[in-house]
Amino acid sequence: MKSFCKRFGVVLLVMTFLLCSGGGFLAKAKAKVFELSLATKMGPQSPEYKAIEYFVELVEKKSRDRLEISIFGSEVLGTDETVFKGVKMGAVDIYVGSINIAPRMFVPELDYITPPFVYEDFNHFIRFCKSDYAKGKFEELSKKANVVMLNTEWTWRRGPFRVLCTKKPIKSIDDLKGLKLRFYPSKLELEVWKSLGANPIVIAWSETYLALQQGIVEAVTSPVTLILDTKFVEVCPYVTREDEYPQTICFFMNKDKFQILSKDLQKALMDACNEAGTRFTNSLDAIAEEILGEAKTQYNAKFSEIDMGPFIKKARQYYEELRKKGTTPKEFWEVLDAIEAVR
Repeated sequence: MKSFCKRFGVVLLVMTFLLCSGGGFLAKAKAKVFELSLATKMGPQSPEYKAIEYFVELVEKKSRDRLEISIFGSEVLGTDETVFKGVKMGAVDIYVGSINIAPRMFVPELDYITPPFVYEDFNHFIRFCKSDYAKGKFEELSKKANVVMLNTEWTWRRGPFRVLCTKKPIKSIDDLKGLKLRFYPSKLELEVWKSLGANPIVIAWSETYLALQQGIVEAVTSPVTLILDTKFVEVCPYVTREDEYPQTICFFMNKDKFQILSKDLQKALMDACNEAGTRFTNSLDAIAEEILGEAKTQYNAKFSEIDMGPFIKKARQYYEELRKKGTTPKEFWEVLDAIEAVR
């Protein structure tokens, strides 16, 4: 009996030590796990979605499994705007998508940062994103939309170029005349494409394939990496490189949720985002070549590169006419001047 009491006393002392010790084994075993939701319009078969999956893997690894992220793709939680509002309120933790489509709801100037046929190349675009002007707008977005940007080093590139998918060949700017082109709601960009001769029609991204099938529209612009996942090329097998503007992928997280995380978990999120972006960007050219090859094999798609000089010239003429009229918001010219300042 005495032996039992002695052993029990030792066990009790050990358990008391483990429970009271902040750095003990039990404390580590019970480290809190944060479950996060991530929403994007990208579908599971797209290269972008797979890159997001890699980001999630890196986060779990760098956080030592203290962060778990569930991905909701293909707009299952709603459009860009709906999801971004959800992030602001904390209903969704992370939004992955466009730099401007949703953020412009809170900072109107962001609607103007991808004017068609203005940037020289992707490096020019990144110089603008890192400029003092752009930094100021993203800080404003952070305050108004209650978000933190995870891709702090701008490593994510989308594309690597944009294309025009059509039912008939596009050989010159003349072939745009009257072309029913699916577009997203951006007044400026709609007007630019109108000036080029097209007939832009606003249709939700997730409804575009059906609209192409039914003939509501007969063309769509897209990053080349998405033409297979969306099956656009099935309906519109003529793929023309047009490079209207460079693109990036942004990761916006609810600021309140971000700030309750420890510094090491915050760092894990940002490091994983920047690292995954670098890996994705470095593989983009090979991905684009593979997708174009598959599109040719599966759908007999025909890829072409035409002289974009007339497109650029006509777009610039349109911008000059706008400036003369003086009817465009001054914020647009502020953005355009900031883009030119880093050319």
